[in-house]
Amino acid sequence: MPLRCRLPGVFALAAAALVPATALAHGGEGLTADVAWSAWNLTPEISGLILLILAIYARGALRRRTVARPVSGVRHTLFVTGMLALFLSLQSPIDPMGERLFLMHQIQHLLLRMVGPMLVILARPQGVLIAGLPEAMRRGLAAPLMKAGVLAATYTLLTRPVVAFALFVLSLYVWQIPSIHNIALLNPVIHWAMHLTMLAAGFLFFAMIFGRHDGPSAPSHFLRFGLLFATIVANILLGAITVFKSGVLYTAYDIEGRLFDIAPLTDETAGGFILWVPASMMSIIAIIIVIYDWNLTEKKRLRRGHGISGPDYAAADTARAVGADRIRADAPSGRLGLLLGLAALTMFGLVIGTGVFVVSLG
Repeated sequence: MPLRCRLPGVFALAAAALVPATALAHGGEGLTADVAWSAWNLTPEISGLILLILAIYARGALRRRTVARPVSGVRHTLFVTGMLALFLSLQSPIDPMGERLFLMHQIQHLLLRMVGPMLVILARPQGVLIAGLPEAMRRGLAAPLMKAGVLAATYTLLTRPVVAFALFVLSLYVWQIPSIHNIALLNPVIHWAMHLTMLAAGFLFFAMIFGRHDGPSAPSHFLRFGLLFATIVANILLGAITVFKSGVLYTAYDIEGRLFDIAPLTDETAGGFILWVPASMMSIIAIIIVIYDWNLTEKKRLRRGHGISGPDYAAADTARAVGADRIRADAPSGRLGLLLGLAALTMFGLVIGTGVFVVSLG
C-alpha cells in the first residue's frame, strides 16, 4: 500500500490516542514551588495510550526484524525519543508548571509542536505501527481508515506545502495573542484545543517537510527549504517582540502567582527566548536534514541517468566517460553547500536586524 495512503489512518489513530477527556485538568491550581518539580500529572488516558503505542511499535519492530530491509536502530531511537518528548510535554511537571510560568508553557509548546512531531515523523514509523497491530485491527480498523476517500483527501489537502506551513505558523501566532492566550490558560477546553492544534499542525508540517517523495506532485526540496526558512523568520520576529517588549502581556499567570517568585517581565522575556532561539534551532536542524536529503536525491537521479528536472542522457554519458563518482558527488554538494552558507549568513542578519528593529520600536 502506498505510503501516502498509510499516513492519514496512522495519524488519525495517534491523534485519537492523545486526546483524552481527562486531559482537561492540568493541575496547576494550588501548585507550590516546593513540590513543583515532583508534580507528575500521570493519567491512564495519556500515559497508558502512549505506552500502548510504544508496545504496538515494539511488536511491529519484532515482526519486521527478519525482513530484507529491517528498520534501523536510528529510526527506533527517533520514534521512542519523539514519543518521550510528547509524554514529557503532557504528563511531566512541565504541564502543571506551564500554567504558572510563561517560560515553562513555551517549553511545553516547543516539545508538543516541534520536537515530538519532528522526531516521530523522521522515524517513518507507519509500517512498523501497522505491522504491530493485531490482524483483526489491521483489517477491520486500519485498512478502512487508510482507504477512506474523505480522510485521505483531507490529509492530502492539509499537507500541501502552503496549507501545512500556514497551519504551523498560525498554531503559534494565534495562541500567542495575549487575549487568546490568557483565556486559554483559564479555560480547560480552550487550553486543550490549544495543545491539540499545535500537535496536529506539527505533525502535518513535518510530514510535508520530511515526506519521502521524488515525483512531480511532491514539494521540491527548495520549497521545503524556503518554508523552513520562513518559520525561522516567524520565530525570530515573535520571539524578539516578546523578549524586547516593555510591559507584561500574559496576566493570567499572575492570578495565582508565578512560581519561584519570578518577576512577570523576566518570565515572559525568558519565554520569548525559547520562542526565538531553541525553536529556530529546531528549524535549522530540519533545514540541514532537508539539504542532506536533497543531495542524496540528486545523486540518485544522476545515477539513473537523470538530471535535476528529468532524463538527461547526455549528462549520464558524460558522467560515465569522465568519472561518474566525482560528478555525482561534487555538483550537488557544491551547490547545496553554497545555499546553506548563504542561508546561515541571512539568518544571522535577520537575528541582528530583528533585534535592532524591535529595540528601536521600544
